Amino acid sequence: MKSMVIVLGDLIVDITMKFPAFPIRGGELHRSSFIDIGPGGGCNIAIMASRLGLPVRYLGEIGGDAFGEILLQGLLREGIDTKEIYVNKDACTPSVAVLVDKTAEPAYLGYAGRLTLRQLPDSWKQSIKKGQALFADGWVEYEGMQAVILEAFRQAKTAGCPVFYDPGPGNPDVDNGWMKKGIELCTVLLVNQSEAQRESGEAEVEAAGKALLNMGPEIVVIKRGGEGIMLLKGDKIHVAPAYPVEVKDTTGAGDCVAGAVIYGYLHDMALPELGIFANAVGSAKVSKIGTGHNLPTPDEIRAMARKFHLSLPI
Repeated sequence: MKSMVIVLGDLIVDITMKFPAFPIRGGELHRSSFIDIGPGGGCNIAIMASRLGLPVRYLGEIGGDAFGEILLQGLLREGIDTKEIYVNKDACTPSVAVLVDKTAEPAYLGYAGRLTLRQLPDSWKQSIKKGQALFADGWVEYEGMQAVILEAFRQAKTAGCPVFYDPGPGNPDVDNGWMKKGIELCTVLLVNQSEAQRESGEAEVEAAGKALLNMGPEIVVIKRGGEGIMLLKGDKIHVAPAYPVEVKDTTGAGDCVAGAVIYGYLHDMALPELGIFANAVGSAKVSKIGTGHNLPTPDEIRAMARKFHLSLPI
């Protein structure tokens, strides 16, 4: 197998709609100006990494239903290896309605589906051991999946495969105490500002980043929306300002940044170069509506670079 970036779990279908305003009230007609159904969740990282030229393999479980087929065909369309995706005919594929208003902020209405996988298959272990990198996020719907992700991280660390981890907001329906162990095991930690504060216990963003770095990661990337990105490595701290673009939809922007960070790490980018690149990719995303197949293309990222006179590696 060619050395690949491995993305684990969080296979979910996004049903994205844009509305003029919230709240959405029952009994009323609300007209959407945009609708799309396609891959979401961890698929966004896989798609962005693939569009940047990295070979990607996905490990996960889906149901033998229409949404599962949308995910399979969508990933194949993006050139992503799906041979290790477990299709369970008795399962139901997770999905989420992503409702975006004129402020470009999404609301999520999620359905957890019905999945059964609770241990890391041997074939997945082999893919991870041979992987170029491993990514997983912290969104789990079922008790037991935390252990699967942590075992995958241990397998990767033992094999010398860098681990990229985005704990995310956490799921109130499961015990999220495992996230700190994930931080200890990862190579590159990706968090937004509130997540950095939550996991570190520090209110000030730089102090939070340093505290997280001391937990074990080689690099900490703090995504700060319109304020850009803070990157920490060893005793180095770099703040990459955001680019002033028209924001149409923030959904998936952090996923695109993650894809860019994976690319940059594997191409030995220094922190300033990595910050510029990740911001350009994130800015290209928020300039578009939707996730999955609506993520920015290399041409759109290059157009962003020209607009702000940036030198990018793609």
